[in-house]
Amino acid sequence: MARKHICFVQAQALPWSASGFAALGIQVDVKVLSRDADTGAVSEIMRLPPGMKLPGPMHFPCVFEFYVLDGSFTVGNQVYAKDSYAYLSPGYTWSEMKSEHGAVLLAMFSASPRPTPGQAPAGMFDAAQTIVHLDAFAMEWKTGAEGSVTGKPLSSTIFTKKLRVDPVTAEQTFLYSALPHHAPPKVMPGKFTHPMIEEIFVLSGEYVFGDVGKMGAGAYCWWRENEYHGPAGSETGYNLFIRVHGGPLVNKFSTEASPFSFTPAHNPALPPELAAFSKPFPFQTPW
Repeated sequence: MARKHICFVQAQALPWSASGFAALGIQVDVKVLSRDADTGAVSEIMRLPPGMKLPGPMHFPCVFEFYVLDGSFTVGNQVYAKDSYAYLSPGYTWSEMKSEHGAVLLAMFSASPRPTPGQAPAGMFDAAQTIVHLDAFAMEWKTGAEGSVTGKPLSSTIFTKKLRVDPVTAEQTFLYSALPHHAPPKVMPGKFTHPMIEEIFVLSGEYVFGDVGKMGAGAYCWWRENEYHGPAGSETGYNLFIRVHGGPLVNKFSTEASPFSFTPAHNPALPPELAAFSKPFPFQTPW
């Protein structure tokens, strides 16, 4: 994967640009959070305008995974309201897509997102790899062994909602939430990392890394393998959207103690092209 390490950028500071929907005569704006220069895979904030209507059929020749941050839209008879989640295999055919009042999505594509008119070629779509719709708000939070995303039980202050787990690679997508007054746990005296990529988007609350700063709603990380950050905690609590790439989630903790403050200096780790957009939380706009 040719995406650079990002920890972290606030989406509010990024510019809007036109998306691939422009080729179909539809104005859908996006904020690019990270992009793979080799494959075109991208994570972005997608904004559907009020009154949008896109006649079907249509498909994407890549995986389209999304979480609705605000508003709602419909595809055929399926309503995607706030906190809806979907994982759509390449070739999933969309019928008419419309949004009366507009919507904002956290959208993730496994290759360059090219909305393509018509039915997908035979054999492209895999129903077994598709989650058409989940109402994440209605799902129950899990903790302890049942809520574990690493194979080790969660503490009583941490909760998860598992949205997707790949049965072959153990890659997963989940919501990860902490109660307020969440200091770094004893297992985290210093920084920590993973042998795989962890992608993080802050849905609400504040998530603090002692070495890079305070992340608020709209903060985004593409946390590359073996990059150390932390310790981590939160005064307010948080709700994170997390995707794991490259295998199961494994935490590696440094035994060397590192300083922690709930109000650390703003010091994100960013590639040069994103450094110009580095601004500290808080922001007045949600995304």
